[in-house]
This record gives sequence, C-alpha cells and structure tokens, in this order.
Amino acid sequence: MKNIKHLFLLFLAISLAQIAAPLYMAWHWENILQTGQTFYWQTAPVDPYDAFKGRYIDLRFKEMSGPALDDTEFNYGQTAYALIAENQEGQAYIRGITHLQPAEAPFIKVKIDYIQDNLVHVELPFKRYYLPENQATAAETAYQKNAGQTAIAAVRLKDGYGVIEQLYIDNKTLTDYLQEANHSSK
Repeated sequence: MKNIKHLFLLFLAISLAQIAAPLYMAWHWENILQTGQTFYWQTAPVDPYDAFKGRYIDLRFKEMSGPALDDTEFNYGQTAYALIAENQEGQAYIRGITHLQPAEAPFIKVKIDYIQDNLVHVELPFKRYYLPENQATAAETAYQKNAGQTAIAAVRLKDGYGVIEQLYIDNKTLTDYLQEANHSSK
C-alpha cells in the first residue's frame, strides 16, 4: 500500500513537471518581450562555419527536380533516388526520381521536398563546399556575385552519394578566380 502511494506521488510530480515546463518556457520568452530592455544590434553577412570541418560556402543548385519515374506516391522527407544525366552543354540534370535504388549509374540518394506540376523537387545531399580559412570571405563574396550565372560545382557521384570536388567561377577554379581578382584589384 505504501509503494502505491509513493508511485502515485511520483506520477503526480512527473505530470506537474510535464505541464509546468512548456508553460515556463512560454512565460519566460513572453516576459522578456514585455519587460526586457531594447538594444539594436547591427547584422553581418552570413559566414558559415562548422566547428569540426571549418569554413564553407552554402551552395544552391538550379537542378533540383525531375519527373517521377514510377507510380509510387512520394511524401515529404521520404528517401528516393535521382537519376543524373548531362545535357548538351555537359551540365548535370535530374533525369527522373524513383523510390527504388536503380541498378544503373549514376544516381544519388535524395530526400523528397515537394511535388508541383508533376515534378518531384528534392533536397540534394551536398550543398557545402569547404575551403581554406583565408579564402572564406572572398570566396563567399565571389560566389554570391556569380551564383546562377557562371558559378558551377563539380560533384563526384558514387553509389548514391555525392561530394563537391571543386567550385568554378567563370570557368576557373575558385582559387584561380580569387587570385586573378586579387591581382586585378592591386
């Protein structure tokens, strides 16, 4: 009987803690908004940094969708496979999306983002290009200036995985582009 009473008190304490925690969090942030002192902080450009891997450029790609190759319904976050091909200019595009791992190469494992106008939009598993610390700021500026125009990433694919090998701007490696830009500014 004594154990049941202790278990009931323990259950009651845990239940109260579960109710109190979200209420405290909501009250805490609302209290700061209502009674906190206002300061104005100047913003800075994004300078991505990973504590273990170093500086990187966050890349976005134009080709992130393709037609469904089978009748399976795709859902957000689902793992699927994108078959990759090259167009006449030698640039990669997604030939199609399937839920089964293809036997033929090249393909890449992707996550489904959304479906619109019979096109399956996916999240590519690569988007970070890591580079030396001393090139980070200039590289980010150069990429932002040329993204969507002359910036192209070389990505190696194998067994459904992809790694960004090099970033090219104006048909030059990022290092060569930055060196030329540095020499021309002097």
